[in-house]
Amino acid sequence: MIETLLTIWNKILLSNLFNFVLMLVLIGWLIDKFDIGGALEKGRKSIEDKINNSKKEHENALQNLYATQEKGVEIDKEILDIIDKSAKNAVIVGEKLVEDAQKQSETFAKTTQKAIETNIEKLRLNLTNETAKTAINKAKNHIEKLLIEDRNLHLKYINESIESLKGIEL
Repeated sequence: MIETLLTIWNKILLSNLFNFVLMLVLIGWLIDKFDIGGALEKGRKSIEDKINNSKKEHENALQNLYATQEKGVEIDKEILDIIDKSAKNAVIVGEKLVEDAQKQSETFAKTTQKAIETNIEKLRLNLTNETAKTAINKAKNHIEKLLIEDRNLHLKYINESIESLKGIEL
């Protein structure tokens, strides 16, 4: 009896360990598949490059300003207006790119988390169902084995059932 329980317990532990390892492999695969860190780094690098390009454009515009200062006051004012607008647009575009990247990253993280949670729940349900089926089959086999080994038990249960039916009046 104890040996049977130990065998059942050992199978349950091995099954849980297998499912746990399988879940870890699945989660690792999902992380590698979607390369979350790489996508964020790529977006950050792209934004950083655009900001650096904007700064370079800003410096080039300033150099053009100094070269044309000799032409007159009105030309200086026009160049300053253009530079100011470019800087504002660069900041607005940069902020918009950062905001869009953050939103996409958050959406992706939520979607991935939901997928992982769904897979974990499915694994839990499958494990519970399989454990219940195994326990029922083991109990059935044990009862059948006892009845085959001891025919007196079979007769005893039949006689007890007949006796209990005698007490019932219709």
